Amino acid sequence: MDFSLPANAPLLLAFAKLPDPRKERNRLYPLIDIVAVVLTGMICGANDVMAAYLWTQHRKDWFVSMGLCLNGLPSYDTLNRVFRFLDPKAFNRCFMEWVNVIAGHIQGVIAIDGKTLRNSGDTFLETKPIHLINAFATENQLILGQLATEAKSNEITAIPELLKLLTIKGSIITIDAMGCQKDIVQQIKWQEGEYVIALKGNQGTLHAEIENFFQQAKEVLPEEAGCDFAKSLEKNRGRVEERLIWACGLGWLENVALIEGWAGIKSAVCVQSNRTYRGKTTTEYRYYISSLEPVAERHGQITRSHWAVENNVHWHLDVTFGEDHSKIRAGHGAENISLMRKSVLNLLKADTSLKAGIENKRKMAGWNPDYLLKILGVK
Repeated sequence: MDFSLPANAPLLLAFAKLPDPRKERNRLYPLIDIVAVVLTGMICGANDVMAAYLWTQHRKDWFVSMGLCLNGLPSYDTLNRVFRFLDPKAFNRCFMEWVNVIAGHIQGVIAIDGKTLRNSGDTFLETKPIHLINAFATENQLILGQLATEAKSNEITAIPELLKLLTIKGSIITIDAMGCQKDIVQQIKWQEGEYVIALKGNQGTLHAEIENFFQQAKEVLPEEAGCDFAKSLEKNRGRVEERLIWACGLGWLENVALIEGWAGIKSAVCVQSNRTYRGKTTTEYRYYISSLEPVAERHGQITRSHWAVENNVHWHLDVTFGEDHSKIRAGHGAENISLMRKSVLNLLKADTSLKAGIENKRKMAGWNPDYLLKILGVK
């Protein structure tokens, strides 16, 4: 068996195409060595560059046996500096190329959602925290890519750029209300995708009309209101959530000008969520516009799956990988290291050989070199 990681690990093969930001005379350590050190360290439990560096200090012989770090182990300063200067757009392209190889054709729901790297801003230098827009394939359980913005308000311009990088034909794009824009909807349809997008006050009159319709529809039987209806009940750790879903076409809308420019729009959806916890019940109403037929059960599944990006990605990044506590601020470091965390999360989720959670898989990879190679996909 050839254990050369650059030859056999698909992710490192993809990252081998990264342009090296260093001058040629300063390249003591190959770029693939630097990426491999941080990647393997993070798989085995490191949450930042320093922890990855410390992990490697006890693995020199292992790296050499893999055909890596033949010139020695990179120093912490080298690792930190290179990740600060790596081109994040090129890094993301390599990442997305790798995802396409391991995932094949993406189908089902692609959730687009933003996450702020809370400690990436610098008060002294008056720089704002980086806000990343992430794309997550909920059925494949894979992060598809990311794009950075300077603030949450810039999602409107960042989402179209991220969509351009994705192959969404046949997929359903879900976005929160910030992305409820005619240009975004038009682009989704142009790329042959479908959409279910949250509707709030930023689309004032349309939102008001749809909210008013469903408030009246609730007072009669669904068939009387011309709605399809579905109900679901979920119990989890003492919480009980009942969801009531209404979906309808838009033939009732008298002012048809309100839906002009919304490419492919076919239905409006209302989700009433009744949550009970410790004897207290709260009710929330959420409204959506969609290019799909008005089938309530399907829309209930789609709107629910959107939150997978929060539970299966953002939660892990913050709790398992400590992203919210990371204080990487210089250059492109915060953005690039966040992509490394997502690479590791994809690798760990893709492995089904060990029936364990993400945290325990990381521990096992640190204990067992053979399992680490399995995670990396080395054959």
